[in-house]
Amino acid sequence: MVMYNSPDSSLNADFHFVPTVHVNQASGLAIKAYIAAMGESATAAISQATVLYNVPAPFTASFSSRGPLRAGGGDLLKPDVIAPGQDVLAGVAPPGNAGRLFNLYSGTSMSSPHVAGLAALFKDLHPDWSPMAIKSALMTSAYDVLDGPNTNPLVIFRQGAGHVNPMAGAEPGLVFDTGWNDWLGFLCGTGQLIASYCPLIQIDPSDLNTASIAIGDLAGEQTVKRTVTNVGPAGTYEASYTGMTGFDVVITPASLELAEGESADFEVAFTRTTAALNAYTGGQLTWTDGTHNVRLPMVVRPVALAAPASVSGTGDPLSYKVTFGYTGSFTAAARGLVAATTFAGNVLDDPTDGACSLTTPNAVLVPVTVAAGTTYARFSLFDDFTDGNDDLDLCVFNSAGTLVGSSGSGTSAEEVNLLNPAAGVYTVVVHGWGTDGPDANFTLFYWLLDSTDAGNMTVTAPAAAVLGETGTIDLSFSGLAATTKYLGSVAYSGATGMPNPTIVRIDTP
Repeated sequence: MVMYNSPDSSLNADFHFVPTVHVNQASGLAIKAYIAAMGESATAAISQATVLYNVPAPFTASFSSRGPLRAGGGDLLKPDVIAPGQDVLAGVAPPGNAGRLFNLYSGTSMSSPHVAGLAALFKDLHPDWSPMAIKSALMTSAYDVLDGPNTNPLVIFRQGAGHVNPMAGAEPGLVFDTGWNDWLGFLCGTGQLIASYCPLIQIDPSDLNTASIAIGDLAGEQTVKRTVTNVGPAGTYEASYTGMTGFDVVITPASLELAEGESADFEVAFTRTTAALNAYTGGQLTWTDGTHNVRLPMVVRPVALAAPASVSGTGDPLSYKVTFGYTGSFTAAARGLVAATTFAGNVLDDPTDGACSLTTPNAVLVPVTVAAGTTYARFSLFDDFTDGNDDLDLCVFNSAGTLVGSSGSGTSAEEVNLLNPAAGVYTVVVHGWGTDGPDANFTLFYWLLDSTDAGNMTVTAPAAAVLGETGTIDLSFSGLAATTKYLGSVAYSGATGMPNPTIVRIDTP
């Protein structure tokens, strides 16, 4: 992901800036009167712009996306880098730009070309570098924005590795490279890919060989692994770090002696001491040979328990692992399972292709009463529960008419989740963004889960937690109806700062 920055954070709604002259009503009338009186002899002058070269920059634009990355549980840092992308003079298509050939635009559409162009230049300079090696060079050589200390996790989540620095990136010293199998292993490790070969190649997402380190759920202690390749002359690199307050950090080995083209592995061990639970701590790790400074941002979030956000199955027994960030008693309790409530309807196509809202043309509004004590609510559409190749969207509003969740993919597979929603009558909006005919038949599924054990899911868990050790949670099910979608959760207790319950989704055949 590429971010964008500028000392000026103004931006209009459609992500581009059009220079305008603002004239109040009185002065406008005076100008018109002057033109009428002078006729063809009327004149006007435009003052030359003053360019200031001492304005502090770069800052992160207010509209720029921030981390952490939700996919992978925060075990991959995003953004990667930041690049210029606000009020950038660019060639544009005259249609839609008032006939202009050039305009000032802002957004990822401006920052991405900067980085793509740098990558093309790097590839020309180093034809044997892979795309990930080029990305690594851009990251490890970047410099800081001026938003605050570079060890502040909020700053890291704004800039990633930093602002691109082309001259330094062309000769980075060391690179972190990844290939096809590395990314497959990452997807397997996050659970986003389920395949027969996953057990053979899956990795902890934090071990993906990127030029950054992120751990979204450190339970007591964790060691991450990286491999570097020397793309510069032979030399000895020494490791150091800044930040990471509340952690013991050990880099092994602390020194790497590398010939040109040689690769080497190193590990970084993090042990929580006083860092606050459920909050990120930031830092910077640097390898230097006296000429090259190879810098990696680090963000780590310690937790009392590392547990998956969700698990799923078909009704057969399920097992999953948890890691303890404390020593003491431990319990895991069942909530649910509850069967989905369904609403079958028909939605006409939205001719405006606008956003999902309470006033979207032709949208279907479904009221849902959420009772007090509801711990989790889920609203879902599925591709196989529409009558064709439709693109439906979903959004949810609370009883005050405030948008509390939306989902708008390129299909009809949409989902909105609410944790501990307030009681009230909610409105679920089914939006026919793009039906394959004049309308689409659909089925809306929703689940309202409280803290009650429905008696159809048994949870077996360790009775005690030991800091840094892993335990197994076993789930078994009984009395489930066929061809039914169920939802439940497993709630944890035993220490302060426990994570949200693990959501359990069961679709019976």
